[in-house]
Amino acid sequence: MSAVLYVCYLGVDEPLVATQVRPYLRALAARGHAVHLLTFEPLGHAADETDAVARTLAAEGIAWHALRYHRWPSLPATLYDIGRGVVRGFGLARRHGLRLVHARSHVGAAVALGLRALTRVPFVFDVRGLLPDEYADAGHWRRGGLKYRLAKAAERVFFRRAAAIVVLTETVRADLSKGGGPLASRSAADVAVIPCCVDLGLHPWDEAAREAQRARRGWAGRRVLVYVGKLGMWYLDAEMARFFARARAQDPRAFLQVLTASPSEAMRRALAAADVPPDAFDVRAVAPGDVHAVLRAADAGLSLIQPCPSKRSSSPTKVGEYLAAGLPVVSTAGIGDCDRMLADGRGVVLGALDDASLDRGARALQALLDDPLTRGRCRAFAEAELSLDRIGGPRYAAVYEAALRETTA
Repeated sequence: MSAVLYVCYLGVDEPLVATQVRPYLRALAARGHAVHLLTFEPLGHAADETDAVARTLAAEGIAWHALRYHRWPSLPATLYDIGRGVVRGFGLARRHGLRLVHARSHVGAAVALGLRALTRVPFVFDVRGLLPDEYADAGHWRRGGLKYRLAKAAERVFFRRAAAIVVLTETVRADLSKGGGPLASRSAADVAVIPCCVDLGLHPWDEAAREAQRARRGWAGRRVLVYVGKLGMWYLDAEMARFFARARAQDPRAFLQVLTASPSEAMRRALAAADVPPDAFDVRAVAPGDVHAVLRAADAGLSLIQPCPSKRSSSPTKVGEYLAAGLPVVSTAGIGDCDRMLADGRGVVLGALDDASLDRGARALQALLDDPLTRGRCRAFAEAELSLDRIGGPRYAAVYEAALRETTA
């Protein structure tokens, strides 16, 4: 059994931890690794809540350790958190004999690099996204500015020093391997592509349950488009509303269900501006455990994300969940590997967002929804390429095994 520390610069209650951290760690624990999870909590939990979370994670084979997250001032606070992460990790390394650190994204990699200097324990750089470029594309940092240059310099060190590297898309692996890119000097065995995978057990293929759910929600006879996740910033509220208006013009049965914890006013305004009547949509927050039932009852999923260079590294969790539920997906072009994933009758890729392109996309979606084989194609792709059990878990296990073999060679 190998003791492994997973460093995650998120709180344990974050949705991404529920969907893209804990399932993988459960799978790795089941393969015999002693898994320790270090998170950074934005708000302290009450003692009874902390104990409950720790017990739940322990039952999954995960030992949980938490530090407080500090937000402001941003750069000093992050550096302070990195330092505290190194100190806590050093104590865990001595106490539990850590053999590997799994670093989620750039802050996690900074903690892992510090631990490597102190303990010689190797680390896996799980890139997730190109953080400096994401901040620049979002307008938070200026390319060429101090924060951007420091982060890119650190990123190059992480790529060079990591025992193994995980990226989300084949697209970004190719980008980073070109010319003098940071992966050009790494062997193919050092770099794994592991997209955001889905626990297919949460999306059972049950037609009777689907029809019952549709009846309960009053969706019988409707064509239901669903959007799950955050609104604003990367996510194109206005364009989503415009697309839905065109889909509804193609088929008056169309209904839009938006599931989000984000403030909904901008989305509602966008739908009103697109002349979508109030009885043709619903925007609400639901418990995470209820999302899968809604997806099972829907007909298509939306994932309109701002196309920009940093999004070539993105693997939207929602796309995998839609496909697992048998839903064709409408996506903007150039988002990670989605152009390939949604080809061959699994979705619609919008090459532009002008009115004519949205009209063509709405017609293409209508054709997919009229095809009785579409749902099966989408589910089959999720089973073949996005399954946690078949793809995500085994690929992470192989990364761990390769990194651990390197340290004992």
